[in-house]
Amino acid sequence: MNSIKKRQSNIELLRVITMLGVIILHYNNPSIGGAMKYAVPGSLNFYMLYILESVFVCAVDLFVLISGFFLCTSYKRSWWKAIELFVQVILFSEAIYLFKVVIGAETFSVKSIVIHLIPSNYFVILYIAVFLISPFINKLLDNITKKQFNMMLILLLCIFSVEPTIVDIFGELKGSTVIGLSFTGMYGSQWGYSVVNFVLMYIVGAYLRKNIDSIKNISYSKLLIILATCVVIMTVWSRVNDRIGYLTEKTAWEYCNPVVILSACIIFICFYKMNIEYSSVVNKLAAGAFSVFLLHNPILSLIDIKKYVNMNCTIMLTHIIISAVAIYLICWCIWWVYDKIISVVYNVLKKRIHIPDINVE
Repeated sequence: MNSIKKRQSNIELLRVITMLGVIILHYNNPSIGGAMKYAVPGSLNFYMLYILESVFVCAVDLFVLISGFFLCTSYKRSWWKAIELFVQVILFSEAIYLFKVVIGAETFSVKSIVIHLIPSNYFVILYIAVFLISPFINKLLDNITKKQFNMMLILLLCIFSVEPTIVDIFGELKGSTVIGLSFTGMYGSQWGYSVVNFVLMYIVGAYLRKNIDSIKNISYSKLLIILATCVVIMTVWSRVNDRIGYLTEKTAWEYCNPVVILSACIIFICFYKMNIEYSSVVNKLAAGAFSVFLLHNPILSLIDIKKYVNMNCTIMLTHIIISAVAIYLICWCIWWVYDKIISVVYNVLKKRIHIPDINVE
């Protein structure tokens, strides 16, 4: 049990790779990096971008799953953790805005300074919600039998993954959102950008934790075959989305898509099975992953992606990898400085301001 509680370098390595995957997803994103917008349709590079998208699209699900795996045995949560996340979002948002002002991408105004004081980041908001209610979820999960947990998980997946995805497929075929049919909400699944999907992935992570002894015995060959099948399904599915048209997000790459969720589970199990010795370097790099998430987009905008996306496929892939790693390291360095300063501030505040933990023990 203690070995699971300790930060394992294999899972910390997964955090780093998953965050690199997020950077690659945004490198591809037509409205951020733009690679998928610039790539010649039908070219080798075009399909390679689609494959990369299918491989890494489960990144957000993975982050929440990992939290569920490691937090599911604890009945305590600190309000300070939530406060720290909110403050970090605000400070980084202001810093990014001022950076854009300096490079001429934005004009300075007091109104903009005030607007950036609002911590509007969907992942952070939803993650904090799940983080705060998770002790109560843990209490529930610890007081049901294994059979009941199995039944509940199947039901949750059917209600909040399979059914909403089917409804969204109907919407694509119809050409407009199907209103009032999805179990997730009136306007469909919200493509998995919902607290429903975050809670679901947290529970999936808890399920893996409670059944890890049997799950980790699955051979790598079986896991990789399943993962490869998922990637092929999503890639082909996404091309079908292109042909029939889609509303805002492709159903193939929705976070609530059961194939995406299965991919997240398979990747997690593969890394959990790895026998990697403790590495302080890996663990320290992983500690800055959240900050990389907050900071990487503006740096992506400075890269001449359009120049490389239609070059030789090897050159394009090399550019993607080097860009992702470089952006991660730049953001990590910023986090390192931030952490050194802010940790001193929080140490003083926590000594002077006592906020009782959420405790359901």
